Amino acid sequence: MIRYFDNNATTAMDRDIGELMLKLCTENYGNPNSVHSMGLDSNRLLEESRLRVARVLEVEPSEVFFTSSATESINWILRSSATFRGKKNRVVTTSIEHKATLDTLKDLKNSYGIEVIELRPERDGIVDPEKVMRAVDSETFLVSIMAANNVTGAIQPFEELGERLKAKPILYHVDAVQSIGKFDFKPRRVGCTFASFSAHKFHGPKGVGITFINKGSPLRPLITGGGQERGMRSGTQNVPGIVAASLSMERAVQLSPDTNDRLSRYKERLKVEVEKLGGRINSPLKSISNTLNVSFPGIRSEVLANFLSREGVFVGTSSACSSRNDGGQYVLDSMGLDSRIATSAIRISMSRFTTDEDIEIIVEKLKQSIPALKF
Repeated sequence: MIRYFDNNATTAMDRDIGELMLKLCTENYGNPNSVHSMGLDSNRLLEESRLRVARVLEVEPSEVFFTSSATESINWILRSSATFRGKKNRVVTTSIEHKATLDTLKDLKNSYGIEVIELRPERDGIVDPEKVMRAVDSETFLVSIMAANNVTGAIQPFEELGERLKAKPILYHVDAVQSIGKFDFKPRRVGCTFASFSAHKFHGPKGVGITFINKGSPLRPLITGGGQERGMRSGTQNVPGIVAASLSMERAVQLSPDTNDRLSRYKERLKVEVEKLGGRINSPLKSISNTLNVSFPGIRSEVLANFLSREGVFVGTSSACSSRNDGGQYVLDSMGLDSRIATSAIRISMSRFTTDEDIEIIVEKLKQSIPALKF
């Protein structure tokens, strides 16, 4: 039986939502831009989904746009912001952002000479908001920061920064991919201009991104063509995926109080067991309930992950030497962790589908593997 602990990489869909998605692919499959009744039915489902997302986020439906992924959403936001920068030339971000942010900003730097300030976090993986505000100057047109880090789970000071930035003529993007179902994220309260989300991180389908664009914000299309998404994102909308994404977001938020209470208990249990085995906790106290990054010095992360996978237990790694990973070691390096710690780190990330039995199994398998792999 699978014991899945890599939920920051992707999550399982609820079976009923998956079955609805299949029905929309095989029965109610009209193009939402067609004028006949099947198309109109699909368009109704599309706009109902937009309204559902807007209600969850407490924003206007006209501020919600659907894309193919959070990576696309982030590219759209950053590249559009650069287009409207005027004479300003600085972006402030952090060194622990997702590569969708860091690599896009690197491309903008190389293409347009934009100055990109990457601020390192403190040893706990949390960026000091004072450092961010000191880096913001009259040349800054954009601040981009993640709400919670996907590698360590560290919650960043995104709300404080939103409060401090709102009086400044600066665009503010929050990568909220790891927020839904883990803590309450409302763009209005945060004070952000833009926010990006990924459906498959909250039990929705892969291939659906959600973008919040504050009304009146400067925006240009990333993809042109048929004029879908109010001319801002051309291409026939993925109605089955969007319907499933909106329902998954709604359900994740509704169930989050009970889910987070339970996962917090699991996390504390895992911390105790990891430390008993001589492991090190890399996630800070202020981190999302489902995520625990730990190291067992002397055992490379991919070795431990492979051992566990043979036992049916699946965890994430941060090793830079593996081509099949999310490249998260740069986050641990940015925190100033010793290389022995960083190269031996695994990420245990849970979901609302994680059970008491799953926790007992991973603890048992760690107790079996750590002594065996150290010698």
